[in-house]
Amino acid sequence: MRIVGLIPARLGTDKVPFQNIKDIGGIPLVNYTVRTMNKVRLLDDIVVFSSEPSICDYIYQGLRYKYLERPAYLNASETKVHDIIKEFLKNDDADIIVLWHIISPFLTPSTINECIEQVRAGKYNSAFTAIEIKKFCWFNGKPLNYSLSQPTPRTQDILPLIVEQGHLYVFRREVFEKTKQRLDQNPYIKIIDHFEAHEISSLEDFRIAELIVNTGFFDLD
Repeated sequence: MRIVGLIPARLGTDKVPFQNIKDIGGIPLVNYTVRTMNKVRLLDDIVVFSSEPSICDYIYQGLRYKYLERPAYLNASETKVHDIIKEFLKNDDADIIVLWHIISPFLTPSTINECIEQVRAGKYNSAFTAIEIKKFCWFNGKPLNYSLSQPTPRTQDILPLIVEQGHLYVFRREVFEKTKQRLDQNPYIKIIDHFEAHEISSLEDFRIAELIVNTGFFDLD
């Protein structure tokens, strides 16, 4: 069984040019993902899947990974992750795919290993990271996890909402080939804290990430 870490990569986005090579704590963002994947003991290979080979200039020497070129049309802002996975699987025979997006730099090796273990063991055929929200939530103009016809519950008694963190998915090849999705029924859900779940998609997110690194909440080494 071959387990492959898949890192889809562009230099940047329309919203934040050169986002994935911008420094956080003096280290280009792409390195957070590649260096952490190098600490994940269950990975057989790590693949940076990009149409821009210059991204490799920003990945530190000595890290284990291989560069796989993808078609440039996949860089379009309207591209769906399904299209990227489909193209990747045309070029790689991975049995289990560990998909991790660069904009979520603070995931830990233990979190990734745990998700892989659950899928590899066969109890689940897919897994993802999520955050838990215990707040009064609304959807389409109605309360989602409490009732206005009942006494207002204490916050600690509210049923939590589970929100996909959106940047780590582990799934078997056959799951994607069957469903065209990263997840199947009854996936393993790994709850992580908000520091580990931090997503970088704006300049403000970069500033928050700098605070996380500079205050010692995350140590890449």
